[in-house]
Amino acid sequence: MADIGRGRIKVGETIPGELELVARFKVSRHTVREALRRLDDLGLIDRQQGVGTVVRARQASPSYVQTVRTPSELMRYPADSRLVVVGTVKVKANRQLARLLEVRTGSEWIKVSAVRRMKSTPVPIAWTDVYLLPDYADIVPQIGKRNQLVYQIVEAAHGEHVEHIQVRIRAGAITAELAGALEAEAGMPSLNVMRHYFGRGGRPFEISISQHPSDRYMYSLDLQRGWQAGDNWTTK
Repeated sequence: MADIGRGRIKVGETIPGELELVARFKVSRHTVREALRRLDDLGLIDRQQGVGTVVRARQASPSYVQTVRTPSELMRYPADSRLVVVGTVKVKANRQLARLLEVRTGSEWIKVSAVRRMKSTPVPIAWTDVYLLPDYADIVPQIGKRNQLVYQIVEAAHGEHVEHIQVRIRAGAITAELAGALEAEAGMPSLNVMRHYFGRGGRPFEISISQHPSDRYMYSLDLQRGWQAGDNWTTK
C-alpha cells in the first residue's frame, strides 16, 4: 500500500506475483492473498486473468458496508415467525432446476416446502422451498419446531459452518400454484429472495427460495462507512 501511495508502483503497472510477495514479506501465501483481497476492496488494485494484478488507483475509494455479525441477520424475519412444513421430497436437479439453483445437473437434494407464518397474524408472509444436501436429511423433522433457521440446525447437528452467503432479490408475481397457500391473488406482485449458503470447501449445502406477497415483507438495508473506505489507512 505504501509503494502504491508513494508512486513506486504506478497506476497501470502490475505488482509482483504472489510467490515473490511471499518471499519478500516472509508470510504465507494465504496471508498474501488476504492482503490482496483487502487492497482490491479498497479499490487500489484490479486482478485481471492472464494479465496479473494491476494498480488502478493511488488512493482508496470511499466504500460503504453493511455490518452483519451472524448470517441470521441477513433478511431477518420477525422473532415470532415460524416455518410450517407442507411437504418434503427428494429431487434430482434437471436442467431447469439446476439452472435455477446454479448447481450441477443430476445432483440430488432434499426439497422442503413450507409456509412462514407469524403468531400475531394468521396470514402467511412467505412460501419457502429449502433445498438441502441429502447428507443433512436427518435435520428435516426439526425444521419449524424451534426458533432456529435451517442453517443453524445443520450447524448444530453436523458442525457445518457457513463460510459464504449469496443473496439475490428480484421482483416477481404470485403464481396460481401458490396463491391458495399464501392466501393471495394470483398475479399480484411478489418479492422473491434466493439464498445460497456455502460451507466447507465452498460447496452450497442449503439453498432457499422464498416468495413474499409484496404487502407482507420489507427489506431494510443500512450502510455505514467501513474500513474499506480507507479512512484509517495510511501510506506512512
